[in-house]
Amino acid sequence: MKPMLMSDVGWCKAMKDVFTQNGLDADALFNEAGLVVGDVDVDLPELTDAFSRAWALAVNKTHNPAIGLTKPTHPLVSLGVLSHVVLAASDVRSALQSLARFTHLASPTASVEMRVVGERCQIGLQIMPGRLPVAPQRYDYLGVTCLRGIHWVTGREVRPLVFHHPGPEPAHPELWREAFGCPVVFNAAECILELPAHELSQPIPTADPTVSDLCERIAAQIAEAQGGSVSVRVRQVLMKHLSKGDPRRETVAATLCMSERTLQRRLTEEGTSFAELVDEVRREAAERYFRHGDFSPTEITFALGFSDPSNFYRACKRWFGRSPSNMRCTG
Repeated sequence: MKPMLMSDVGWCKAMKDVFTQNGLDADALFNEAGLVVGDVDVDLPELTDAFSRAWALAVNKTHNPAIGLTKPTHPLVSLGVLSHVVLAASDVRSALQSLARFTHLASPTASVEMRVVGERCQIGLQIMPGRLPVAPQRYDYLGVTCLRGIHWVTGREVRPLVFHHPGPEPAHPELWREAFGCPVVFNAAECILELPAHELSQPIPTADPTVSDLCERIAAQIAEAQGGSVSVRVRQVLMKHLSKGDPRRETVAATLCMSERTLQRRLTEEGTSFAELVDEVRREAAERYFRHGDFSPTEITFALGFSDPSNFYRACKRWFGRSPSNMRCTG
């Protein structure tokens, strides 16, 4: 995986804009939060915690729990290279679909999911969990930026139906209702911005099919350089955490900052599945252990995340046509 410079992450630039608008020294605040903008050694759980610490510090320094509702100076700055993809898209639907594919280029700790349920469009805004609780201001700013971005690219205001907020209800919820122009449901299971489905067909005046195709290809190339397809990223997570036990799809999805449904859909689009990737990674790891020759079948069983040696025995017979003991003898 190519190292990721935090200075290249659009969301860092967006946060600095908010903090600066509120009279804060953004660079000093980032340093205090442990968010090193020039760092290339990115541990995602630590990064998502650093983002939350930065927002918590901003609240403490400004005494303003509604700081996340600050309107961005330029709502597309958070998207970095994806801003060109969005501006060249034909309509809001196409822009959101592209954004869902490449959100990790703007922020590796956030993802966007779009689904249509009846007459409603649900825009899911997920934030990767870390070791600390997610600062509620992060959800505020995701929602505000999404709305302002749609207004920016279409030239017209969009009135949401409801905003589902995972954070606790604040002391003055009317500030949130005013900011979003709709009812806000706090303590929600997910962060979801609901719009009328017909808003998806709103055209984007700067649309250009040729530029759109080019931008999509460039975004795909950057995504490949920074971690590849979703299946590649899943394999990386599995290889790192396999020894901790039987891999769970919901855990891997959360690590990649996407819902299980999104993970399953992306893998299907790439012609594979979570179960197939787990099986492939286990088989490759088993071959390495057998070649090494210093590990017992029981040790390999648990190193591959199997909870029972009999499960490893059956898998080994299926993979290699031989039992673990025979594989170990032949190397």
